[in-house]
Amino acid sequence: MDLVQMPSSVTAIRWVQTICTCFFATFLAWLPMPGRSTAVQEQTTREYRNARAGVAYVGDETCRECHEPQYNDFKKTGMGRSLSIPGPGNWAEFTKRVTLDSKKLGRSYTVTVSGGKMYHTESKTGADGKPEYSEKHEVAFTVGSGDLGRSYLVAKGDALFVSPISYYSGIRGWDLSPGYEAGQFLSFPRPAWNLCVSCHAGLSRPILGTRNRYEVPPFRFLAVGCERCHGPGELHVRERRENAPLSGAIDFSIVNPARLPHQVRNDVCKQCHLLGDAQILRPGKTYLDFRPGMPLDDVVSIFSAPVTAKVDVIRALSHAEQMETSRCSIASNGRLGCITCHDPHVQPRGAEAAAYFRGKCLKCHAVESCTASAARRQSTTPRDNCIYCHMPKRPVSNLGHSALTDHRILRIPSQVPEMADEARESPGDLIYHTKPSRKPDASPDLRTLALAYFEVSQLYPAFRQKGFALLEQAARELPDDAEIQGAYGLILVLARPQAFSEAANALQKGIDSRSRAAEVRTRLANLRRREGKVESAIQLYNEAIESDPYYTPAYMGLAYLYSVAGDRQTAIATLERILKYDPGNELARKAITDAKGDAKE
Repeated sequence: MDLVQMPSSVTAIRWVQTICTCFFATFLAWLPMPGRSTAVQEQTTREYRNARAGVAYVGDETCRECHEPQYNDFKKTGMGRSLSIPGPGNWAEFTKRVTLDSKKLGRSYTVTVSGGKMYHTESKTGADGKPEYSEKHEVAFTVGSGDLGRSYLVAKGDALFVSPISYYSGIRGWDLSPGYEAGQFLSFPRPAWNLCVSCHAGLSRPILGTRNRYEVPPFRFLAVGCERCHGPGELHVRERRENAPLSGAIDFSIVNPARLPHQVRNDVCKQCHLLGDAQILRPGKTYLDFRPGMPLDDVVSIFSAPVTAKVDVIRALSHAEQMETSRCSIASNGRLGCITCHDPHVQPRGAEAAAYFRGKCLKCHAVESCTASAARRQSTTPRDNCIYCHMPKRPVSNLGHSALTDHRILRIPSQVPEMADEARESPGDLIYHTKPSRKPDASPDLRTLALAYFEVSQLYPAFRQKGFALLEQAARELPDDAEIQGAYGLILVLARPQAFSEAANALQKGIDSRSRAAEVRTRLANLRRREGKVESAIQLYNEAIESDPYYTPAYMGLAYLYSVAGDRQTAIATLERILKYDPGNELARKAITDAKGDAKE
């Protein structure tokens, strides 16, 4: 299939954004070109016209017509190389066959290049020394610039999945992909979530209501481009080609992030560089609805648990969260932002980067204020390097073999910074990162807060009690909200396993309110099965599979139902459907063996 759709009509182009740590972070550090100012410019509260819905994205090649120097510079940055199709231009180090054995997973992996294509293979050998299975896939997309490493996507039908192995620049070699080393995932069925893929893409084309299914081709534009920060360019391009007069000194047909109010300016970066612990979309919104120039909270609210601020670790996609805890940010009263120091158009390295960022530090700090000895300052590489001491690279807790710059800007590198004001004032509450600046005392609405606690409680058990109480209240007050009812039903199954009728009612309400979640239907099918409602359970399992053809729990539940009913052949056929997309699934393989054994008896 065609992997990238070339532009045909700018009126058909829609833009997507989102956040995730599924793949390698590409944001490092950027240096402005001579004559390009990154200083704070005059802010405007007027609306940029291209932030409105309906203005189309046109792609980098159109921008290049008038902004070729910026285009050329940006294409050399990590963001400008965030997603690509594997080829000789980005696999120079992979031309030899690679073999990786994982004792932890009990599986072997190979990387091969043949006929101009890259292939990843997973296999397993049984205790008797005989091969159990082997699964080989062509790599469809390379994710990441290579600054930290690269992950890889494979395609199965209209769905994208993450390869279980990645290349890490820090070790100049291969290892298990993030999440696999902890045993969270096995093999190739790990979904390439829409919210992960979209932040690495210029314009992805997810199928509404699915987790990892895409239109064909899945991308309108591959790597991140100009419009990720400046917004859709259709209006600007048309007016400039027509030489339309400007209404003033500012061209409001295209967003200039430097002129945005502080929080809206930072939201342009936060869309992909702030993961948090929970992201809650506004009702009826998708990540495609966010456009530079509008508050991020109008589309998605982002929260973090305050406990994360107490742990002295660095996580990928937490740059903004780190910076907000710094004394520099607090003392600036919000004026310090990402582009105060970074120019997204270019990316410096080595001594060039150190000199530039030292200059940024000296915009606010005097050389005389540094208490380090002259000998200590001269011992850094390069010499007198502010970043070396106050923003060192540190290992990333959720990304192996990698280190990222510590954006907490610590005066003493070994110190643990104080928690953010929000966490200190309400240590039992979530930190509301996208709180509107125009409403400093604003609290999230009940729906948003309940869903946020539901997500966070799955990571931090201390929030479960409050999360359950909020969901219970929201379920009463919002009976027609599909997400609320679905989440409430799911949590009831765990919190009150004996009250399955109540859980079933909530899950059914979610479905009646047009929930598309395969998990909601599968959980309800399990409950219907317990109630003896076999036909209803079969219908729900099949609906779940139709919604997500790669959702294994639905197949397992359906196979179990057939097995209990004595229809072992249909049970085996259902389990074999799992092996078609996940041949290494040990549960399905064992269930098939057991079912065949029972049939012989």
